[in-house]
Amino acid sequence: MKRIASLVFISILTLSIALPMVSAYDLGVTIEQQIITISISDSGLAVEENIKVNNNEYENVTSLRFWIQQDAPDVEILAVESGTYLSSIIIGSNIRECNLSKHNLSINPKDTLDIRLTYTLPTDTKHFVKTILYDTTSLSITYEEDELYRGEHNTESNSVRILLHRPTETLVNIVYIIIIFLLVVILIASTLLLMRKQRTKAKKSIVESEETLTTKKALLLSLLKDVEKKHRSKDISDETYNKLKEEYKQQAVDVMKKLEDIKK
Repeated sequence: MKRIASLVFISILTLSIALPMVSAYDLGVTIEQQIITISISDSGLAVEENIKVNNNEYENVTSLRFWIQQDAPDVEILAVESGTYLSSIIIGSNIRECNLSKHNLSINPKDTLDIRLTYTLPTDTKHFVKTILYDTTSLSITYEEDELYRGEHNTESNSVRILLHRPTETLVNIVYIIIIFLLVVILIASTLLLMRKQRTKAKKSIVESEETLTTKKALLLSLLKDVEKKHRSKDISDETYNKLKEEYKQQAVDVMKKLEDIKK
């Protein structure tokens, strides 16, 4: 009996020496860098996450968790260096867990592992959400080559929520705004130019009318003097004189009234 107990103890000791620091947990995991790229595809929003995982503890890490928005059904998890696709199980809301040891993988102490996640979100997704499961040194989110977020030292359990805009729609809107602005500028410039021409024309018309009336007034007064002289010299009859005098006098009065109206 003592021999059996001794053999069991020796076996356990041997295994502990042969397989030091093997753990089924992800204690000590931190993310050095997480780069998330989102692009528009025919099937929806294609998401790719490139993650550099660090093991800062003294035991091997054999399990990793990943938070995937909306529990996307087409998640692929790739260990980049080995080219191994990792299977996962859903252990909570939007959380998937990978057992690295199932694929003969682990992260040694002070070592790193590059992971690539790919999945698709619905086309009508308005916000991209990422809950941080491990302390993350650097996190960036790019949408259609436009960087929407860059954060440093995000701690575990923090959540990032980013509004996704449509670059094509934004570009079209900007073009429309520019076109409308140019049309408004052209319309205002045309209106001001037309008003300026009308003012110039009106002023010119007023000047010409005043000059014409002044000349006409001088002519009528001169005609009245001539008629007066001819009447005194008996060159015209009294009847003709009275008729011409009244006619020229009335015209002169009308002209002077018009001149007064213009000056007002």
